[in-house]
Amino acid sequence: MKRQIAPIICVVSVLMTGCSDDNIVFNAPPQIRAYETDAAVLSRFVEVNDRTGLFSINPDKKVTATDYVVNRSREQLLEISSINRARFEREMEQANNLIKAYREADNVSVIYTILTSGPVINNEGGTMRISKLQSYNAAARAVARLSVSGDDICRTGFYSMGDNRLTVSCGNTSTFYVSRIAFVTSDDTSKGTILLAGLGINSLPYSYSLVLPEVNGEYLNIQGKSLMGNGNVTVGILE
Repeated sequence: MKRQIAPIICVVSVLMTGCSDDNIVFNAPPQIRAYETDAAVLSRFVEVNDRTGLFSINPDKKVTATDYVVNRSREQLLEISSINRARFEREMEQANNLIKAYREADNVSVIYTILTSGPVINNEGGTMRISKLQSYNAAARAVARLSVSGDDICRTGFYSMGDNRLTVSCGNTSTFYVSRIAFVTSDDTSKGTILLAGLGINSLPYSYSLVLPEVNGEYLNIQGKSLMGNGNVTVGILE
């Protein structure tokens, strides 16, 4: 009888072990959100330092009016994946490095397009001056328009009237972009460079006053090149 019971006990033990294994709960790794989703949240907290001209993330920034009461935007910032944030900050650092390199030149102005504004920083030693206008007139006629994309150098030209009007719009699909626009005379003398830097997500068109006092009435070539980003930036000179 004992010889018959022993095999039965072994079979039951194996079955119980199998059932026990089936009940083991394996914790799946947390799902990482799409980079574009987290980048859209981080973009709302990006600011430009007035002194250095560099991008930074301000976690205390009030994105919406309700953030002064219930800071839901800050909660969304805390939910961002550390992997996606590290990627975003790497792209921001790449843009900052380009800005630092070009701002050391004499006659360079930087136009920024972040989600909430389009600030400008002029080089103190330069003659070119750019200032943001309060209104954007979509009906104004463009005497020159240049779309910059990829690594190609694009060109167009116009007669400078000393005080011109400039528009900037971005169709970039990458997070950060940096493009370079140079104003060059017929003898290849540079009369000023604009660095266009910003976030390509939901960027709005802005209008600026562009003053080029040294070339009033002269024909200028505009040369543009994308330094960072996979979309395009369009600048227009208006009447």
